[in-house]
Amino acid sequence: MSLRVAGRCAGAFFLLAFVAYGVGSALPGQPAGAALVALNSALVAAIGALAFRALRPARPGAAWGYLVARGAEAFLLAAGLVLRDSAGAGAADIAYQAAMLSLGLGSVPFCLALARQRWLPRWLAGWGAAGYALLAAGAAAELSGIRVGLVPAAPGGLFELVFGALLLARGFAPATGGRPDPTGDAPPSAAGAGDTRVWRAARAAGVGLLLMAILAGLANFGVVQRLAAADAARATDLPLSHQRALVLAVVALLAVACLDVLVAWALRVFLADAGRAVALLAAWCRTGYAVVFAVAITHLVAAAGLLRDGGTDRIDAGVRARIAGFEEVWSVGLLLFGVHLLLTGWLAWRSAAVPTWVAALVAVAGAGYLADSIGALVPAAYPVQVATVTFVGEVVLMGWLLGFAARRRPGRRADRDAGRARQAQPA
Repeated sequence: MSLRVAGRCAGAFFLLAFVAYGVGSALPGQPAGAALVALNSALVAAIGALAFRALRPARPGAAWGYLVARGAEAFLLAAGLVLRDSAGAGAADIAYQAAMLSLGLGSVPFCLALARQRWLPRWLAGWGAAGYALLAAGAAAELSGIRVGLVPAAPGGLFELVFGALLLARGFAPATGGRPDPTGDAPPSAAGAGDTRVWRAARAAGVGLLLMAILAGLANFGVVQRLAAADAARATDLPLSHQRALVLAVVALLAVACLDVLVAWALRVFLADAGRAVALLAAWCRTGYAVVFAVAITHLVAAAGLLRDGGTDRIDAGVRARIAGFEEVWSVGLLLFGVHLLLTGWLAWRSAAVPTWVAALVAVAGAGYLADSIGALVPAAYPVQVATVTFVGEVVLMGWLLGFAARRRPGRRADRDAGRARQAQPA
């Protein structure tokens, strides 16, 4: 499929999605409305895939970010449809606002990348970036309990109509017939392209793992576990209301799920030379885990919705049951995560770049998650949590990747090589 055809398909999907969700959301509780909202989710995911295919060769970072953001948006909009019936309007609204936050954050770099590729006029790309930033800000305000209405969504919505019509007319093509902007991201030479790609993958994986550790720690241990242990008759020591704290935890954990996908495919690039088929399988295992984790998070969305709809901050049996559901589904997903770490450890063992001891610790971490997940499925009481010790392998991998990216930066290596060449020249 050519860029022009892919762009025209994406343009048609933009316009169809706008109509499908607009009409479907106006028909709550009706089968036709549910079908249209589900169709919108499929179209949103397809837009992300088409844009990713077109933009990835030139702007891989923006392409991956847009793909994951659109995938998260599609999932959350579909989840909101289910949550409206099972948990109430509050949960559906939280899912919708989280979807808009994902769309806004992922689309800002996408619009800037389109401008640098000359696929959009700069004024139109600027309009899109500003509109999506405003959309994200409005969604964040709504999630925080500040009512701002639909005004922040208007500029981004109008941009999507114009952008969709423009894509439908000419596809992904330079707006002025010129070449893409060569500044900043000029393609590396053939000799250094592989090193640059591996370095970028290591950096992305290391930074992603670091962000995940911070966000997951704050959300799970700082909020979810406290609420799970809370007494309905007594308040916790959280600085925010339970509902707001839980919403913030949901946003943080959804970000972790998105980062899981990005880290999975960054590790695939980094470890591909050790076994391409196994690296691909490992990436899909972690991607599958991220999907299961996102499904688990919908239980927390439902819990936050129950608190919002009930107008109370008490952790009652219904809220506690939703939190328990989150933990149960998450533990099932950790089976896939454990397999991913085992495969990653095997690839790292075969890789010439990764030390053997790092590979061994990663594999041990995977075995720990597998043991805990299988133990949770056994009817008898499982007395220990192995992963509370073996998780150190993940931390070691994160630190090693960050160190590798810092030491092997292509620009620094080129500078060293040039300096040595100058020193070797005769006076």
